[in-house]
Amino acid sequence: MESKLADGVLTVQLPARIHSDNAAEVEEALFALVRESGATAVELDAAGTQYISSAGLRVILKLKKALGETKVTHVSPEVYDTLQVTGFTEILAVERAIREISVEGCEKIGEGIAGVIYRLDRDTIVKLYKKMSIDRIRREIEIAKQAFIKGVPTAISYDIVKCGERYGVIFELIDSSVLAAAIMAEPERFDHYADQFVALAKTVHSTIFSDVTSVWVNDVYKTDLELIRDRLTDQEWQGVMDFLDLIPRRDTMVHNDLHARNVMLQGGELLLIDMDDVMYGHPIFDLGGVYDAYVSYKTAPPEFKVTELVGLSAEMCDKFLDAFLHRYFPGRSEEELAVIVKGIRAVGLLRSARSRLFLSIGVPLEILYNVATEMIRGQVLPLTEDLRAAMALLGKEG
Repeated sequence: MESKLADGVLTVQLPARIHSDNAAEVEEALFALVRESGATAVELDAAGTQYISSAGLRVILKLKKALGETKVTHVSPEVYDTLQVTGFTEILAVERAIREISVEGCEKIGEGIAGVIYRLDRDTIVKLYKKMSIDRIRREIEIAKQAFIKGVPTAISYDIVKCGERYGVIFELIDSSVLAAAIMAEPERFDHYADQFVALAKTVHSTIFSDVTSVWVNDVYKTDLELIRDRLTDQEWQGVMDFLDLIPRRDTMVHNDLHARNVMLQGGELLLIDMDDVMYGHPIFDLGGVYDAYVSYKTAPPEFKVTELVGLSAEMCDKFLDAFLHRYFPGRSEEELAVIVKGIRAVGLLRSARSRLFLSIGVPLEILYNVATEMIRGQVLPLTEDLRAAMALLGKEG
C-alpha cells in the first residue's frame, strides 16, 4: 500500500477490496507503516476502494482504537453506505468522495463575490465557489444545518461537488428562483416580497446562535482590519476600535451578506443561502450590509457591477431599501428612523471598507488596501457620533 507522511499524519492508499481473504495482510501492513513512520494520526484514502467487508471494518476499528485519530477519505457512495449502516460514521471521521460535475449549458441564476449559482435541473441548483477551501465549505453546510434546526428557513446542501478547479455545494430547490429576480419580474408583488424579506431578517436576528458558533462579528472585524493597521495613525486605529465598541454584544445570528440575491423563493417561502460567513452579534451589522448592498451602486467603481451582484435595478435598489427600513422599524417616527439610518450607514461603510480587503476582482491588493484605508479615514470615522446616536436609540436589543 502506498503511503506518505506529512506533519505527523500518515496517508495510506487502501486497496480496491478488503475482505476476509486479505484483511489480515492489510492489518499487518497498516500497523507496520504506522510504527515505522511514527505517525500520530492516520488518513485512510479510500479513493480506489470499491468494497469493504466486516473483516475490513474490524481492521479500521483496531487502528482507531490503537491510534485514536483516524480518518477515512474519498469514500465512494457504496462504501459510505456500508460505513453508515454499521455505525462507523459515528465513531470516526468519514469524508465522501467529491463528485465531478459540469455546468456547461446550465442557467446562471445568481452571482456574488464568493460564488456563482447555476440551475442544474428543475430540482437542483449548485453554488460554485470562486475561492474557498473544502473545510470552509463543510463549515457552511453545518452552519446551515444548525440554522435550519433552530427554525431559520435555510436551503440545506446535501452534496459537495467539484467543477474543474472549483468546489461547490448542491441544493435541492424544486422550481425555485432568486428573490431579487422575483421582485424584478413581479413588481405588483413588491410589498409582499418586502414583508417576507423583513420577516426573514427578523427571524435571523431573534435566533440565538452563540451556542452554534464561537465567532463574534465584532472580533472578526477587529482581526480583519489588522491588515491595514499600519496604514492608520494610532489615533485613527483607536478610533476604529472605539467605533466597534459602540456596538454591544448580542448572542443572535448575523448572516453577514443579507440581500435579496442570497434568498431563494420556493413554494412561496423564502430560504436563506450563502451561509459561509454566519456569525453571532448585533443586527446592525446585517442592517449595515443591507444598506451597503442597495446604496453602493451609486459610488462603487463600474467594475464592481453592483446592480448585477444584488440583482435589482438602481431604481428598485432605492425602493427596496426604503421599504425594508420602514418595515424593520415599525412604530419609529421619521425623526428616529433618520437617526437610526445614519448609524446603519456608518456600519455599512465600515463593512464596505472591510470587504475591499478580500475582493478578488483582479485589482492589486495594495490598491484595495489603500481604498479601504481611505474609506475608514474619510467616511467611517467621521460618522462615529452618528453610530453613537443610533445605538442610543437601538440599544442592545436593536
